[in-house]
Amino acid sequence: MAAVLVCLALAGAGCTRLDALHRRLEAIDDGAARTIVRDALWAHGSKYRWAEHGALRAEVTRTVHRPLGDSATDEVWLLDLWSGALRVEVPACRRVTVYDGQAWRVFIDGRQAADLEARAQAAGDARLVAGLLPMPLSLAAPGQRVAFAGTRTGPGEARAWQRLLVTYPAGAGAGDQAVVEVRQESHRVEAVLIRWSEPPFVGRPMRVEMDDWRPAGGLLLSRRWRFIPTDDQGAPTGPALYTVRVKQIDLDPPIGAGTFSQLEPGG
Repeated sequence: MAAVLVCLALAGAGCTRLDALHRRLEAIDDGAARTIVRDALWAHGSKYRWAEHGALRAEVTRTVHRPLGDSATDEVWLLDLWSGALRVEVPACRRVTVYDGQAWRVFIDGRQAADLEARAQAAGDARLVAGLLPMPLSLAAPGQRVAFAGTRTGPGEARAWQRLLVTYPAGAGAGDQAVVEVRQESHRVEAVLIRWSEPPFVGRPMRVEMDDWRPAGGLLLSRRWRFIPTDDQGAPTGPALYTVRVKQIDLDPPIGAGTFSQLEPGG
């Protein structure tokens, strides 16, 4: 329903997804940051390709790395690229999280859960789905601020990354932010340094290395994310804690009336 409402709203306003994307880019008031985001969109498909698509569906495996052995969980993510509505299904936990753009609902074992822990976990899931899955389109998401944060060079200055500081709107965790590193030569995103308050991150600084970029529907999307703990300066302090492997991506899947609001997605 959220996707339908967004399309109707765009049509009623006499605009298209491309118009909406242009407005989002123009809303980035830092000129250097705006140029980097535009170049990144072109390097990951083009702004026209991004505007062609309304939703992403991904089948992923999230792995927790522990000293006694890894623990892997299969999940299904669905994201409306323009409204921010999303759905996360974790069959092994019998948990479904839905967000229709206004309200969160978490269902466990077929019942709606109201406890704060479940809602916090849902918010952490949303950070992954909305913030990393559609990268770099998520850099042009409304409500956040993106600013140029300088250039980092590698050993011998053979490689360089342009850095973007992303700060989130009121309602996000106090002090939450991300620094996105874009390879200067290719304009591709290679890493995101995050400080997110929701579980499982709980404010701990981490470096998310994004690689294994593959095409899907004219877009270039990362298929592996490695979450590595760091100190406050971004230097690694240990091995990867989590890995997300994106196994399958489908663009513009059918979306039912209750997909982003109900336990059963409807038709």
